[in-house]
Formats: sequence, structure tokens, C-alpha cells
Amino acid sequence: MVKFKYRFIAHFSEASGLRVMVLKRNSAGIVGYGVYIPVKRIKTELIVKAREHGRPDLQDLVEKVRDGLLLRYKSIADYSEDVTTMATEASENALNMAGIDPEKIGTVVLGSESKPYAVGSSARHAASFVGVGERVHVADLEGACNSAMQGMAFVKNQVEALEIDYGLVIGSDIAQAPVGDPLEYACGSGAAAYVIGRDKTIADIVDVAPYSSLYMDFWRREGIPVPSHFGKTTVDAYITHVTGAMKSLLERHEELKLSDFDAITFHQPSGYLPLKTCRTLMEPDPKVFGGEIAERMRLTEEDVDEKVKPWLKVLDVGNTYAASTPITLAAILDDAQPGQNILAVSYGSGAYSLAIWFKVKDEIEGKRGLTPKVEDYINRRREIPLNIYLNHVRERMTGGKRFFMRSRIIGVVEEVKNTVFVEAQLCEGCKRIYYPPRKRCLRWECEKPLTALKYPKIGILKEYHPIGIDERFKSNYSFYKSGQVLLVDCELDELKKDMPVEMVIRRLNYEGRDGIIQYGPCYRPLFRKTLTPSI
Repeated sequence: MVKFKYRFIAHFSEASGLRVMVLKRNSAGIVGYGVYIPVKRIKTELIVKAREHGRPDLQDLVEKVRDGLLLRYKSIADYSEDVTTMATEASENALNMAGIDPEKIGTVVLGSESKPYAVGSSARHAASFVGVGERVHVADLEGACNSAMQGMAFVKNQVEALEIDYGLVIGSDIAQAPVGDPLEYACGSGAAAYVIGRDKTIADIVDVAPYSSLYMDFWRREGIPVPSHFGKTTVDAYITHVTGAMKSLLERHEELKLSDFDAITFHQPSGYLPLKTCRTLMEPDPKVFGGEIAERMRLTEEDVDEKVKPWLKVLDVGNTYAASTPITLAAILDDAQPGQNILAVSYGSGAYSLAIWFKVKDEIEGKRGLTPKVEDYINRRREIPLNIYLNHVRERMTGGKRFFMRSRIIGVVEEVKNTVFVEAQLCEGCKRIYYPPRKRCLRWECEKPLTALKYPKIGILKEYHPIGIDERFKSNYSFYKSGQVLLVDCELDELKKDMPVEMVIRRLNYEGRDGIIQYGPCYRPLFRKTLTPSI
């Protein structure tokens, strides 16, 4: 069957009595969305004081970072987390809100600067972990912090061209920076995911306006674990491209003004840069933007206070790189009302920006409460001390060598009535955990059987204990073979016998610096209550 990018719509004119056939574009929009933010947080000022402890103006610097750059907290990914696991939880949330079978997803794209494999698709991992089938386009996208929103533009075009019915767009990052570099004060972790489709959308994508140029303000060379940058050069690059994308959008819509939008968000490397951009927009230069466009770009101080400042989530989670704009857009949608217009402007060093116009629809009201809101994830934070943060930094830099020497909590989980099960496998020959299940071991010469194990998505914690000294070097494979599971996102004093727990996918083994990463089911105290059967 031939599919067309446009469809005919019949309109009846009472004045002329004629039925007129017009062309209408197949518009795409957001069908569901979800986020994930790690539970661990650290106050930025603790890092500043540790890195700059010898400076005579240390207190002034702390105040500058906290109150000038507006960097207060940053989210820290757990030892068991990476881009793939965070993308998985955000995608589960998005699919639950969308209310569609994951098999209907035709494309999965994932934007990130910190994917765990240089060769090996994080998008395909996340797709498999949430139940997306084999007949699907998958791609990991680059483009620095712009990559996820660029993915949204790509998937929008596929949906509107009727090439696919639904696409899944993910931004997920564990932001990286050199130790002691000012970038370290901002680097956070998080993910957001969006299901894009044509039917039952909660917000339509009205238009996408790009702006890019070759402007290398920030980069990371192949094989180098952390990025480099030219410091204040990013300020000019950021403002030039963010305002350039907005100008491009206004040029395409002659009656549109920035003040027409009910909520506006820009990429948030700090709180300072979006607000500095706002100051530019409060007095737009006609020589830069053109007189007529400059007036339509103008924002008032009241506009900034009401439409921009409420969405500065960087204060709570730090700069989550490719997830930054998607997380903030989700925060706006959490409270958005039908009929409102939203402007989300992404930025990625190198440099690239997209100005994306969303129109909120009545359908959003029926999706309230189906998944945790951004504020729910922000409010579940657990503050960690500096020494724990430094351990996390060392673990990331060593590629996980210390992971299995960390203290772990092991438990036994019992199913609850009406829960859904997922299956994993243990290879008795290679001592690997496989999730999702495979037909045979990846090592072709291995002739040992694969043992299937079922895990309930929701369960009751029946036993738990921290590993002892004699178990410190014991592999997670050994625990899982004995019917136990890893407990995450919790401290020992937060656990109770018979408490409800939920399954999450986490990494369980690295196989060194150059081996495969093993993922599998873990459990944490029940957080996503809307996703679960009654207990």
C-alpha cells in the first residue's frame, strides 16, 4: 500500500455551499515521555572547596559558583549505572505513558557523550531492555549536548513521512570533565525519553528550526576520557547558536514572537548561560537580528521570571549534557496546560542548536500521574559526602576496576500477585549473566547450558544482608546463581523485611576494560508506584 506524507481533509463552506478538499500534513508529536535522575547528589560547593582549598578567595569563588553560575547540586550515577541503564528506565516511563506495545516502535535513537561502548549500540541495548523488537532502525547519535533533540527532529520526519508509526528518542549522559576543571562543578547524570507518533499526541511538534556552524569551543578526542574546552569561548558560541536557532524559527513564522510562548527553556550547562542569553533577548541588537526580527525576539524581565527561570533544573541535577534539554522539557510538560506553547532550544558544542516549538493538547490531561514527574526524581535525592563522590570519580576513570570491591547489599525477592516476569540467563561455562535471554552463549566454543531464571518486576523483599569480608571478591554471577539479587539505590537502614521492591536493569559485570558489559535485573525499594499492580 502506498503511503503519503499528506492526507486529504474535506471542509464544508456554508457561504458557498462547496465542499473543499485541502491537503493537511501528517503532524507528529509527543505521545509519552519519561525521565530518570540518579538518587545520589552532592552539593557543588563541597567539590569547589576540595579542588580550590588553597585559594585566598575561596569563599568568594564558592558564592560565585553557587549564586552566579547557579550550580547548587549535581546528580551522581551509581556504580551500577551507565548511559544504557539510565536510558532504559527513562524509556520504560515514556512507553508506560504512551500506552503502546514496544513492538510498535520503528526507530530508537539515543544521544549521548558518554556511551559505554565506542563500538556497540547503546540504542540497541535500551531497545532490547524495554521490549522493542528486531525490525527497527537503531542509532547512537553524536552532536554533544544537542544530540537527543536532533534525534527528535529525525524521528519526527520519519513519523510524518509515514515510514514508521512510532519512534523512541532518548538523551542519556553521565557528564564528564577533567578533575579540578570548572566543568566538574556542573557535570551531572540523567536521562529522558520521548515516544514520538501521530495519534493521541499530548503535544504536537509544530516546527523545528536548526542553526549550526563549525565552532569548536568544546571537544573530546578519540580515546581521551574527558573533554577539553576554550573556556569563555563557549559563552559566545552558546549565545550565537541559541539565538540563531530562535531567529531561524521566527523567520519561518512571520506573526510569531518569543513572548507568545508560555514556557521557554534553553540547554543548561549552568544557570548563568540561559539567563545571560535572556539578557541579550531583553535588548536584542537590530544589527545582529534585523530590526523587525529583533522586536519579535524581545523578552521582558517579567517574561524571563515567569517563562524561563522556573525551568532551571540545572540547579538541582547539574548539566546532564544530552539529557539536559529533554529533562527540562519534561519538567515543563509535567505542569503544562492544553493550548500552551512551549519553546525548547538545545545546544551542543561544535556547534549546533535546534529551536523546537511544541503545542500542548487536551490529551495531556489523561496522561497525568502515569509516570513519576521530574520533581519526583529530584525530591528522592540522597546527599553523599565528598569521599563517596571522589570514589565515584576514580571508578569512572578506571573503567570499573574497583566496582566489585565496593560494598554491596544482596537480597532474596519473592513475587507478588499479578506481577509481570522478565527472564535472564546464566552461562555455567563462561560465568556470564545474559539479559535479555539468548539462544546460546556469545562465546561460540562454550558448550555449557544456559540456565533460565525468572524475575518479577514487582516483588517483596524476604531477605537481605551486606556482603561480608569473605564475600567481597565474590562475583555477582555467584550471588545470582544461588537465587539472590543485587539491591541498589538504598542503604541498609532503609530496608525492611517484606517491603515492596521494583526491578531495575543495572550493569553487573565489566569483564575488565575491554570486555563486554553484563546487564541484568536488580531491585530497589518501590518508587514507581504507578507502574505496579496493587500490593
